[in-house]
Amino acid sequence: MEYNETDFVQYALQQMEIPVLKRNGKYFELAGGFLLEVEDRNLYRLSIDQWVISPFDDIGTLCNFIKANLNVSYE
Repeated sequence: MEYNETDFVQYALQQMEIPVLKRNGKYFELAGGFLLEVEDRNLYRLSIDQWVISPFDDIGTLCNFIKANLNVSYE
């Protein structure tokens, strides 16, 4: 069975209770206006309102960052 990074990310988001509003291939629309792109194995691009926040290379760090900022307003 072949490893699928995008499926792993979906599983991690689900386990961390981060709502996925929509998945389109390697892109995830998340609660809070976040957009997550799976670029490669252990490489993720997180953005909000088309502004790149940071590339992440650790799924745990990424999920913790999203959870910590879900209720923060960026307006």
